[in-house]
Amino acid sequence: MEWIEPKNSREQIKKAGKYIVSSDVESQEFKWAIPVFHNWRSAHAFPMQIMLDLLRKNTIKIDKNAVVVQRLKRTYSIFRKLFREENMSLSRMEDIGGCRTVVDSIDHVTRVYEALKKSKTKNILFRDRDYISNPKESGYRGIHLVYKYNGSKENFHGMTVELQIRSKIQHSWATAVEVVGTFTKQALKASIGDAIWLDFFRYASVEFSKLEGCPIDPRYEGVDTFRWMVLLADQLDIYNRLITFKVAAKALSLQKGIWAGYFLLVLDLEKKSVQFTRYQKGQLSEATQLYNEQEERFRGDENMDVVLVSAASVRELKKAYPNYFSDTDDFQQYLRNVHDANS
Repeated sequence: MEWIEPKNSREQIKKAGKYIVSSDVESQEFKWAIPVFHNWRSAHAFPMQIMLDLLRKNTIKIDKNAVVVQRLKRTYSIFRKLFREENMSLSRMEDIGGCRTVVDSIDHVTRVYEALKKSKTKNILFRDRDYISNPKESGYRGIHLVYKYNGSKENFHGMTVELQIRSKIQHSWATAVEVVGTFTKQALKASIGDAIWLDFFRYASVEFSKLEGCPIDPRYEGVDTFRWMVLLADQLDIYNRLITFKVAAKALSLQKGIWAGYFLLVLDLEKKSVQFTRYQKGQLSEATQLYNEQEERFRGDENMDVVLVSAASVRELKKAYPNYFSDTDDFQQYLRNVHDANS
């Protein structure tokens, strides 16, 4: 398989990121920066595949039913991160390439985490973030490990890929945050948005941590988080609101068997529909090219969202990226479990 290789120096990539943030979209600087950006993002596909194999190998022996997938970060998300974080450099952004596993329980999260840290690999574990012991301000919980590629292909040396390990409960919470953020056009993941939504998800995160038997965020010691969660859920009419967000993705029939490759998803928020194009593993260049073209086509259109992901089958795709089908069923069930635990 022919992989897309980085064509530019780290200094040029860094400069491209600065031009994207500071230049007018019609300027020569911005027009120069865009192909540099697209090549840099696309080049992450190879180290991302290597890290996916590492993650899958260490996950499946612990949880054979785990979902393990990969994705290239969306252009919009990368640009927003460059704008939002003053000292962020495109050349140093660690999660352009990302792999995720969703396992059955918090015990499995811990075991996969420990297995990865002990795993023999030439690649370098560069950063280790435990958002279960120390949840993010938003309430996000999970384990993030950033690896630097250090294998046989020298052109890719030093490129980073982020591995995420989540339990089903943690994944359901993160999915609901993304669904609500997408449809209300708020950056809830970054703790930016309406206070009522932010507070509801923070309280729900604490209650979910109790369901898993995890220590609660010390910021909420002594706070009746269940009472506040219920109060805000009622104010938001949360169950009916989430139902209205659910997208009808009839084109994605649940096919049997394994289908390894890439899926280009186009989410239309206004029509509440998802379209997808499938590519074989050897068609990465074609998939990436269309991905870039579609993002350019819908740039500035808040009703359209485009993403390129890899998964073994349509079924795995929907399990790992339910936010693109507005599937918050699991989240709603865990909310009911919280009510049962407090009744």
